[in-house]
Amino acid sequence: MQTSQGSRARIPLRRSFEGVSNGGAIPPDPNASVGSTQIMEVTNVALAVYSKTGGTVLGQIPTNTLWKGFGGPCETAFNVDPVVRWDTLARRWIFTQFSLDHRRLCVGVSTTADATGSYHRYEFGYQEDPDYEKLAVWPDAYYVTINSGTPGLPQEACAWDRSRMLRGADASQQCYFFPATHFLLSADLDGTKQPRRGEPNLLVTLGETDDTLRYFQFHVDWRNQAATSVTGARDLRVAPYTRACERTDYAGDRCVPQANTTQKLDSLSYFPMYRLAYRNFDDHESLVFNHAVDARGAVGVRWYELRLRGGRPVVRQQSTYAPDPTYRWMGSVAQNKSGDIALGYSQSSSRSRPSIRITGRLAGDRSNRMTFRETTVRTGAGSQIGSNRWGDYTSMAIDPSDDCTFWYTNQYQPYDGAYNWHTRIASFRLSDCRRQHPRH
Repeated sequence: MQTSQGSRARIPLRRSFEGVSNGGAIPPDPNASVGSTQIMEVTNVALAVYSKTGGTVLGQIPTNTLWKGFGGPCETAFNVDPVVRWDTLARRWIFTQFSLDHRRLCVGVSTTADATGSYHRYEFGYQEDPDYEKLAVWPDAYYVTINSGTPGLPQEACAWDRSRMLRGADASQQCYFFPATHFLLSADLDGTKQPRRGEPNLLVTLGETDDTLRYFQFHVDWRNQAATSVTGARDLRVAPYTRACERTDYAGDRCVPQANTTQKLDSLSYFPMYRLAYRNFDDHESLVFNHAVDARGAVGVRWYELRLRGGRPVVRQQSTYAPDPTYRWMGSVAQNKSGDIALGYSQSSSRSRPSIRITGRLAGDRSNRMTFRETTVRTGAGSQIGSNRWGDYTSMAIDPSDDCTFWYTNQYQPYDGAYNWHTRIASFRLSDCRRQHPRH
């Protein structure tokens, strides 16, 4: 556990501007991805597109506008849990959302690098509502993980035929249930260096005991479905942890305090937080992700860097970031081409309102430690009243134009209230990023 600030200076922000706000739903589910010239942000029921200087390219519109003329629930129903990713290999956008009570995922793949242009549109069906879906880019498929939403049921992951979707052809999916209690994350490619040909996609979740992670490998074959392989479950030993809120109100998962109210917020500690960000550094393959854990009587962000060895993950470094006894949760973590790691999250306490903060480390820094001093992106001026739902996720993305700059998206309250959340989008660098990751 890291119980003190890093020794490096605070992180200077390059850009920081307002994103989507007051979308009419709680939680807002804010996330964004960065393309060659644009930023696309999506929240529950609303999306917008911005330039990298903060200018509005496409003002806030309902997310199902993308399916105008498509028909069915994708166009007409209440659609939630949106996720957007930039496919760095194809230079395209991919966007998905869950059609509530219709057991459908609505998926759009842009036809160009322009997020405001046309999309190839798809609708995939499921046996249950595909709740809390999370999207990942991989060379052989777009992978999506789905929360079964029913206690005792296994978790589901599906592969969509990426090559056909990129050209707008009819596309199928291959779905499998995985013996896991907790929600899965699928490895999501950053950068343009691909994994070795045919390398399976890694899926990771929290283990059945509080000193393990559980992982699976999913390799899809579109020519011969019988050759598709799914292996696991295998467990990976990590430093022991206690999931956040487990000791206080695990059933409701609400224990995060805010100033000026008795309303406490969800930690979502039973979910690993989006993304499981993958990067190939030639001499090694690395993945980073995080989840919320008990820390010093509050909540901290447990983060990991995993390395693949013989195709299987091993722990390279791990730590719980808790530099003071306040609450940090709802994290997202990624690494740039130099191996610098950035972590963004929400922070709150009984004396402070929820704020947006970041920290980070350089590739060559001492292991298991965030070395930059915590930096505030936006200080919340209000607490959320009347609902415990916060998040449900945030996003740390890498700018593909330099493969160096981080972009972080999260929510805050401008004043005490319920449906008055705002989002903030900020960019920063941790180094000049001229060098590649040092060999280890």
